[in-house]
Amino acid sequence: MKNIHIGELIEEKFNEKSRKERSFTKAEFARRINLHRSTIYLLFQQKSIDIELLITISHVLEYDFIENVYKKASPIKKDTAIVGIEVPISELENIKFPYDFIHLVKEKDG
Repeated sequence: MKNIHIGELIEEKFNEKSRKERSFTKAEFARRINLHRSTIYLLFQQKSIDIELLITISHVLEYDFIENVYKKASPIKKDTAIVGIEVPISELENIKFPYDFIHLVKEKDG
């Protein structure tokens, strides 16, 4: 995954929104994401961030950081997808998963 500095990206999106909406100040931003105004400066310096706070910030700034930053930076190969499905343990052999994967899942399940 490429090197992402989420605080700088949040600051960039904050600045874009504050230019469009003059009343959108750092104090207003802090209020909407339930932080103190002085904490906003620290937020902009953070290389990483709590996912729940990032979701709140995404809503306030009207920008999906998870979709537009993290998913695009993912090392997933082109023309592939990560798929999560719920499968009964007893049905794993019928799906043709690799033996090592089936063994790992059964071992974890107990």
